Amino acid sequence: MRGNETRNQHFVPQVEQKLNASNPDSTSGKFRIYSFRITDREAYQIELEAPRGHAIATTLSMLDLFSFDVPGGGPLRMNLEALFHKYEANVEIHTKGLLEKLAAGSADIKTELIDLFAAKLLNFVRNPFCIQKVLNSFPGVGRYEPTDPELLAVYRRIINGQKPHQAHLCRQLDVSQETYVEWLRLIFVLLMQTGDDRPNLFEGMIKRLFEARDTQAAAFVWTYDQDVCLLSDRSYCQPIPDGAHMAMSFNLRSTAFVDYVFADAATLVEGRAAPAFVANALAAWRQRPQATINVTVTKNNRPMLARYNRRVIEQARERVYCAVKTGIVLA
Repeated sequence: MRGNETRNQHFVPQVEQKLNASNPDSTSGKFRIYSFRITDREAYQIELEAPRGHAIATTLSMLDLFSFDVPGGGPLRMNLEALFHKYEANVEIHTKGLLEKLAAGSADIKTELIDLFAAKLLNFVRNPFCIQKVLNSFPGVGRYEPTDPELLAVYRRIINGQKPHQAHLCRQLDVSQETYVEWLRLIFVLLMQTGDDRPNLFEGMIKRLFEARDTQAAAFVWTYDQDVCLLSDRSYCQPIPDGAHMAMSFNLRSTAFVDYVFADAATLVEGRAAPAFVANALAAWRQRPQATINVTVTKNNRPMLARYNRRVIEQARERVYCAVKTGIVLA
């Protein structure tokens, strides 16, 4: 990893904000997005912050959020930005490709679904408003130490490097400095490459999640001709409470969102049949030749859009973002 001058660091990448831009056809490349502050979470009331919106170059970002060594306070800084690039690089291509293939009835969408899930899950992992939930979701990972000498040297710089911005950031995020550093360590350990062709820890976890024999992966894609899907400052929302089934909802673009669900097989059939039948069914389930992803696409379902937008407002930290400033479907 080499130092760079990137100080304004996005936790929701500009490419995803561009897919929700108020001026998506801009020829200048100066894309803008509307931001709304949540004024009454329970009543789903939001307030437009700027009539012209904001430039996405400055939204959903913080100064030196992922910087872990800024020697002498100069322009060069060591940060985690390079680790994010491979997941961001194809977000727009995969998003548009997935929606186009679904519209055409193509079933060849596994790559898009898995790669998009990786990019969206990374947004959760690196979101500063999700730090404690991330640490709880990946317990102890931030304390793993690399065995490779070069990676270990970087890891130690994450712990001991000069962070003149750290105290201010921690006050802003309401986390301790120890928690902040553990979060940076966790991101590094998840994403670091060991130099061979094996997937890193993050990619291995996603592979196991989709291929687990005890769960069924499903994706529910909701598309709209005109209505607009909100984008959360936490980058995701949960469509159902924590429990046996893991579920996360993500904005795809201004006119589409997706629910990823990893359903526990035993829970799905629990109490619905005799124990012997359930045991045999689960055994057959685990022996199926290849894990599959069940995909359902639905167009212009306004009640589900309203439900999604309400969940975004309920679970966002302070703000939600949108391609339009009026007409947001909430009921």
